[in-house]
Amino acid sequence: MKLMGWMNQPPEQHILRYIFQDSGSLPGHVDLFALGDRFLPRILSYAFGIHVLLTFTINGLSYALAGSQAYSDVFSITNTIVVLPFFCWILNLLAVFGRRLVDPFVSILTLFKGTLLLIVVVIAFIVGSTIQKEITNDFHYIADSFLTVTVALGGTFLTMPYMFTKISFSEPDVRYYRLAITLGMVTCYVLETLWCWAVLDVVPQVDPCLSIDYTNTSTTGCLPPGYTLQSAEENGEISTVPFSRVLDDSYPMYSWVGTVISVFIMISITVSYTFNSTVLCQTVEGVVSSVWRISWNRCDFKLASSEVIVAIAANFFLMTVIFVVALFNPQSFVIIVSKAMSIANNFGVGFYISIMMWRCTGKNFQYLEIPLPLSKFQVKLQYLVSVFFMLATVWGVVSWILESI
Repeated sequence: MKLMGWMNQPPEQHILRYIFQDSGSLPGHVDLFALGDRFLPRILSYAFGIHVLLTFTINGLSYALAGSQAYSDVFSITNTIVVLPFFCWILNLLAVFGRRLVDPFVSILTLFKGTLLLIVVVIAFIVGSTIQKEITNDFHYIADSFLTVTVALGGTFLTMPYMFTKISFSEPDVRYYRLAITLGMVTCYVLETLWCWAVLDVVPQVDPCLSIDYTNTSTTGCLPPGYTLQSAEENGEISTVPFSRVLDDSYPMYSWVGTVISVFIMISITVSYTFNSTVLCQTVEGVVSSVWRISWNRCDFKLASSEVIVAIAANFFLMTVIFVVALFNPQSFVIIVSKAMSIANNFGVGFYISIMMWRCTGKNFQYLEIPLPLSKFQVKLQYLVSVFFMLATVWGVVSWILESI
C-alpha cells in the first residue's frame, strides 16, 4: 500500500523525493543535468545537458590556456606548450580520482587567493596612481568588455548545485547560502573592476610610446610593441603578462609587484581549473547515472560497474578535448573568453535556467515544501534576468559575426 501511495503521487513529487531525500538534507549527488531532467521538458533537458557539458569544456579550455601562461610567467618558461600537459593532466587526475582532496584543497587556496587578491589590487592601485598613465576611452569596443564581465556573473549557475550539496536543506543554511553567493558575486565584480582600473593605470592600451608623470618628473619613452594591451589581445595573453613586463623594464623598484601578481594569477587559475574539472566530472556522472539510475556514491571501485567505467571514460574524453584544443590553439584565450565562453554562459542562464525558474515557480510545483521560498518580487525578477542574459547572448553572437565579416 505504501508503494502504491508513492506511485500515485504526481510525477514531480516522485522526482523531487528522488533528489531531495526525506531526511531533510540533499543527497551527495545533485548536478545540473539532474535538475534539468526534473524541471525542463524532455527535449530541452537533453539539449540542456549537452549545453552544460559544452560550457564546462569551453570554460576548461580558457582556464587551461590561462594556466599555462601563468605558470610560464612565474617560472620564466618561454614556451607555454611545455607547461600545458603538466598543468592539465595533474589537475585532471586530481578531479577524477582525488575528489575527497579537492574540497579542502580548493577551499584553502580560495581563501588564500581572495586574501592575496585584495593585497594585489591595493598594491597595483598604489603603483598605478604613482605612474599616472593617461587612460583613453572608446566605447566602440564596449561589446568585448561587457561580454567578458558577464562570464563572471553568468557562470555562477554552473557551480551552484555542487556547492549546494555541501549544506543541509534547511532555512538557515539556504539563507546563508544565498547571501554567500550574492556577496561573492558583488565582491568579484568590485575587485575585477578595480583590477582592470589598476592594469589600465600601468599598461599602455595601444601606443607603446607614452608621456608618463613619475615622481613629478615628466618623461617620454617608448616600450617594446609587445608591452601593450592590444598586443596581449592579439597574442592571446592574459593582462598580467604585459603588466609584469612594464613593471620589470620601466619600474624595476616595483618588479616584486609583478611577481606577486603572477603568483596570484597562477593560484587563482589553478583553483578555477580544478573546480571546473570537478564539477564537470560530477555532471558527467549525473548524465551516466540517469542511464543506469545508480548514484556514483554507491559504487565501489573494487566492484566497478559499467557505469563507473563509462563515467571515467567520458570524463577523460572531455578533458582530452580540452587539452588537444588548447595545445593546437595556444593564442585563442581572448576569443574563447570574450566570445564562446560568454555566449555559452549567457545563453545557459537566459534560456534554460529561466525556463526552469518559470516552471518550478508555477502552479505544478506550488504544493512542494521548500525551506526558503522566493518572494513574489524575487520571482518577478527572473524575467528581468532572462531578458538581460538573452540580450547579452544576442549581442555576443551579432558582434562575433560582424567581426568575422
